[in-house]
Amino acid sequence: MTRQTLTAQDLRTYAEDGYLVVKGAAAQRPIDELMGFVAHVIRLESGSIEPDEAVLNRVLVDLKRSHPSSSSWIYQTILGSWALKRFFIDIAIEDMAMQLLGMDDPNNLGIVSPAFRFDIPGDTRNVRAWHQDSAYFRENQAGTDALVAWIPTTPSRQENGSVVMAPGTHHVGRVGSVHEEASGYKSEQYVVPDSMLEGRRLVHVEAEPGDVAFINMDLVHGSGVNSTADNVRYTAQIRFNTINRPEYRPVQLRPIYPTYERRTD
Repeated sequence: MTRQTLTAQDLRTYAEDGYLVVKGAAAQRPIDELMGFVAHVIRLESGSIEPDEAVLNRVLVDLKRSHPSSSSWIYQTILGSWALKRFFIDIAIEDMAMQLLGMDDPNNLGIVSPAFRFDIPGDTRNVRAWHQDSAYFRENQAGTDALVAWIPTTPSRQENGSVVMAPGTHHVGRVGSVHEEASGYKSEQYVVPDSMLEGRRLVHVEAEPGDVAFINMDLVHGSGVNSTADNVRYTAQIRFNTINRPEYRPVQLRPIYPTYERRTD
């Protein structure tokens, strides 16, 4: 695909607001291939032979509600797959990330936590509260040295819980947050104080597959609750960072192999 060059206005918007939405930044083919793979993984666990549309929505919703451990198996299987790694290579958004990071040499570009998530209707346990990604990922000290690329692979709307930005909050830098440990099927959280949002304008990002939001690591943002009937919201995320900084700290991850109570009927 053709590499996209950001404009001077794009760079100013990112610097001022702390995020930038680039329409059509990712090609449709890698998205279709990834979602086909996701449907394949859901079928491996559910046994469904229905079309992709049903599998990616109603079948997954029913499975997550009746067998939550199966949902965890699907999630972790996707995270560890070659298909997800290939997706991030194929969408070729690294040039835009480098421009926003003020970087010329791709040898200085690092990544952490290539991820994929699905948000089913009514699930409040895994909604992302107001947070800064710099509380989770500390490879760089300065929020300007790293960013998150948020990539919807299905339409993202306010009603299905799309990301919400608090523009300009990145100028404050990293702030103290309250750590909430993961428990059961509830996600770990680092929640910023409510005072960070007082008087702030909030923006609900509505995006199509192929749009990409680049987010400063210190920007306060969160996600809403999916209030649709059976419409699952799917998004991919990858964090880019700068490795040629004196304070750069690559993360060490400890493997954990949980026991999954998988669907057997």
